Amino acid sequence: MKSVVYAAMICISVSVIQSLDPGPLVADEKPKVNRTRFYIASPEGKDPKQYYVSEDYYNTGSPTFSADGSKLAHDCWKSQEGETFSNVKITVANADGTEPKIIGAGAMPSFSPGGHRIAFSQLSPSGVAIMNADGTNPTLIESGGWGAQWSPDGKKIAYRFYTSGKANLRIYDLIEDTKFDVFPAGESPYSAIYWNMAWSPDSNWVCFLGRNADDNMYEVATVNIAGMQEGYKVHYRSKGSPYQDMAWHPQGDMIVFGSDTKPRQLLKFNPAEDKAPEPLDITIDGNINGDVSFTPDGQHLLFNARDK
Repeated sequence: MKSVVYAAMICISVSVIQSLDPGPLVADEKPKVNRTRFYIASPEGKDPKQYYVSEDYYNTGSPTFSADGSKLAHDCWKSQEGETFSNVKITVANADGTEPKIIGAGAMPSFSPGGHRIAFSQLSPSGVAIMNADGTNPTLIESGGWGAQWSPDGKKIAYRFYTSGKANLRIYDLIEDTKFDVFPAGESPYSAIYWNMAWSPDSNWVCFLGRNADDNMYEVATVNIAGMQEGYKVHYRSKGSPYQDMAWHPQGDMIVFGSDTKPRQLLKFNPAEDKAPEPLDITIDGNINGDVSFTPDGQHLLFNARDK
């Protein structure tokens, strides 16, 4: 009798264990990593279409076109393989995304007007640098700088630099081989200034995202590179950070950036007007990231979004 009871208990135990079995496990199964895609639309966000998808790099951002419209550069890393920003590289492709080629380590590429050189940010050693458009001859501009952007006239490169305990906009004059800060020493309003700032088409102004040192509010602002006394204006303030990328339309009358809201929207404003930024009406099957760039002819806006 005892043996019958014991056997029954074993059967019940096996049945319970089987009911708890989650099924076969795959040892090398990896969690899903959503891919980033580039979309293109009208400057107002109408008729968005998928434009370019990197096959090998699931994380792609900071798109920029060469001035003649023949090339597209962006940064990227293989997030699907566990890579992070520390693995960031720069890709240069034809403007339609064909024939992409990794040209080296770095982030936030910015073409010279002639398209033969690229300004970029490098992680090791940390700083801003210039290289040929094929990745050869990288040359450090300044250690500690970040977010280098080449001016449309080709004469200057703007980037963030910390000085006197504040974040400043530093301008490197390539003609004179000199550097100067837009905000007077110790008088910058910002504890932080972020990357992917944008030049005005006439190369006299820069639009950027900063964090105000007094109240920690985030500000989207424009400033004249001759100094804030020549022109400085805050266009948007928020408690949460907008996305750290700005695109200035070639005609000069529109700036686009990503909102601080979730889901993110793209906002636009005219820097010459005293009007609050308003959203672009964009509907896509994805979540907008906020990396933005206008095509050189001003006919289209390129932006990225991550799969849902």
